[in-house]
Amino acid sequence: MKLRFAFLLFLLPVFALTAQRDSTKTKRSPQEKYMSSLGIPDPTPFAAGITAGELKSLLDVLASREMEGRETGEPGQRKAADFIAAQFKALGLPTVADRNSYFQKISLQSDNWKDIGLKVGEQEFKNRTDFYVFPTFNQDNPKLELKEVVFVGYGIEDTKYNDYGSADVKGKAVIFYDGEPMDNNGKSLITGSEFRSSWSLDWKRKVELAKKKGALMVFIVDSNFDESLKKNRQLISTRGWKAATTMGDKQPDDFVNNMFVSPAVAAAILGKKADKAEDAISALRSGKEFKPVKVKAKLEVRLDKETKYLEGANVIGFIEGSDPRIKDEYVFITAHYDHLGMSDSTVIYYGADDNASGTSGVIEIARAFAEAKKSGVGPKRSVVCMLVSGEEKGLLGSRYYVDFPLFPLKKTIVDVNIDMIGRVDDAHAGNPDYIYVIGADRISPTLHEINETANKYYTKLTLDYKYNATDDPNHYYERSDHYNFAEQGIPAIFYFNGTHADYHKPTDTADKINFDAMAKRTQLAFYTAWDIANRSSRLTVSIPSDKSKKD
Repeated sequence: MKLRFAFLLFLLPVFALTAQRDSTKTKRSPQEKYMSSLGIPDPTPFAAGITAGELKSLLDVLASREMEGRETGEPGQRKAADFIAAQFKALGLPTVADRNSYFQKISLQSDNWKDIGLKVGEQEFKNRTDFYVFPTFNQDNPKLELKEVVFVGYGIEDTKYNDYGSADVKGKAVIFYDGEPMDNNGKSLITGSEFRSSWSLDWKRKVELAKKKGALMVFIVDSNFDESLKKNRQLISTRGWKAATTMGDKQPDDFVNNMFVSPAVAAAILGKKADKAEDAISALRSGKEFKPVKVKAKLEVRLDKETKYLEGANVIGFIEGSDPRIKDEYVFITAHYDHLGMSDSTVIYYGADDNASGTSGVIEIARAFAEAKKSGVGPKRSVVCMLVSGEEKGLLGSRYYVDFPLFPLKKTIVDVNIDMIGRVDDAHAGNPDYIYVIGADRISPTLHEINETANKYYTKLTLDYKYNATDDPNHYYERSDHYNFAEQGIPAIFYFNGTHADYHKPTDTADKINFDAMAKRTQLAFYTAWDIANRSSRLTVSIPSDKSKKD
């Protein structure tokens, strides 16, 4: 009996140790269990380094007077780019962009009109109301006076079809319809079938033909004028700036000046011969030979053009993936670092919230991933932390990137975008621990679920989907840099704190930032990106039927 008791006493420490180990196992946090189930390392040690203090040290510099509002193409933007690159260099990140640097240079172009107009007789017509133009394909010509116009059907000269015939258009204007001639049965008079020819696909080809024939001006009648006008406004509605166009070897002077006009303006140009021109088109559709219509006219065209160029840069921080199988897949984390600059030497648009906050967040996320890599725990996929310029001029830096990507878009599996995460809007005045989440379920339901789960286990913010509604009148989904990725079919999520009284004003300053809220929001973006960068499978890509999630 004593021997048995002594043996039990001997075993008690062993039982206690075993129980302690079992207790330790059972006390694993839900977060650890979740990540472990996916085979993903614990991200909390690295997220813990994203602090209010670290973010403040970055934002105070980016939103300082020295940065002069960071307007693209101005000295302040270059100073900000250098500062961001210095952060990436300090992290030991490799240079993977242009010329072995951290910078992807972007060229922007602004085609403005000092004066633009069309006068027919004494009647004045207005740009983007009665007509529209594409500045890229027009030369500077302050004033052109014309006395004769030739209506040439659809402006086509082909082996089987010719609108010009023997008409002499040298030194005159020509006017023709967009598209190509179709017979009364809906078949193309050029292809002989319902399929249209290349003349319908490239209106510039017609303009080049008119120039070869000596025409001084081209008017293109757009039968879908109202719809085309909306698209034209969208293309050149960003203060005139756009990514500098590459037209191959072509330049504006390869084209005779041209203008898209409404049917009503075309009727004014043709005057009394408008009916004759319409009869000629009707005859053409019925299989009869088309005959050009010559019109005496008094026209004045003003295309007084001014083109400006500026250079910006996207700043690239690259953390190479550790898994040979999936390291050539890329998780993008983006924010724009540019803002509105200075209206004069005394007024600076500091842009602390918009978007020094997001920029600081992305730098800190890069730091977290870099620390993880140094510790030997990931990321498995490559992570690209890209700070873009040109956002305030129309999402141009991100547009430039998707047009000229440094990494294959087909291998880019997500864009996690941060634009304004430092303030608290009126709707959440009593609860700063929130964030608006936009776009996560538009392309990938998995992305939405990952963000929800990351927030549930880690940050526990209020996720507000108000602006994710497809009928959101603010259209925030289309107004930040993730949208250019989404248009390529790449899943994207956009974090946003909402607007406030200082939005796009000089009063958007660093002293108004809530750094504690900003740190939690940045951590959420990191946790979401961490999951995507380390899970074995890519995001599921599909479009759910219900994309208008709300609180």
